Amino acid sequence: MSSIMIAYNNDPSTVLHEFLESCADEAKQMCVDNNISYSSVCPPNLNHQNVIEVMPNHQLCFLAGHGDGNGIYNENGETVVSTHTPNYCFNGKGFYSIACLCAQNLYPHLKALGLQFFVGYNDTFNVRGEREPFIYSAMAGFKSFLSGDNAEIAKEKMLATYDEQISALDETDPMAAVELVHNKEALVFECDNNTTCLVDLE
Repeated sequence: MSSIMIAYNNDPSTVLHEFLESCADEAKQMCVDNNISYSSVCPPNLNHQNVIEVMPNHQLCFLAGHGDGNGIYNENGETVVSTHTPNYCFNGKGFYSIACLCAQNLYPHLKALGLQFFVGYNDTFNVRGEREPFIYSAMAGFKSFLSGDNAEIAKEKMLATYDEQISALDETDPMAAVELVHNKEALVFECDNNTTCLVDLE
């Protein structure tokens, strides 16, 4: 069985490091719940080499960190995955990211190399107020994938989770709800086909 690479930036100097770590913790627990093995990497070992070298043995890369249109970076501003790094190991794989802007240029770059499916954002990823609604929403597609849902269902469940959390925040924290709407509108959820995205894990 292949496994999942879980990479995240929890360095104390990083803005929102606790949020990024919480998302990674959720990813790990979801793997455990679904009997799927995983490897994890975080600072001070979060770098391109430590992610890329293990990807041949992994079907999906989960990456939570700060990014821009061209890539995602570690606590020192060094590239983890970007349009300027060799990324052929993502051919036939999946990339699930919680990072700003990386759907703009990084996603087309990885898709051209044969990436099977991508989840990420084409604008900033914003967090405000209570973290849980933002974690639940950002992780909903990952949870659906690991449970065996195909891409269409996973996307539907993720959008539904966003809507549920937005509706709840409208009553308690309208400004946070606005930020969550922004994240939903920035979401890019792409898969080449309607098969189970983790089928190769079996």
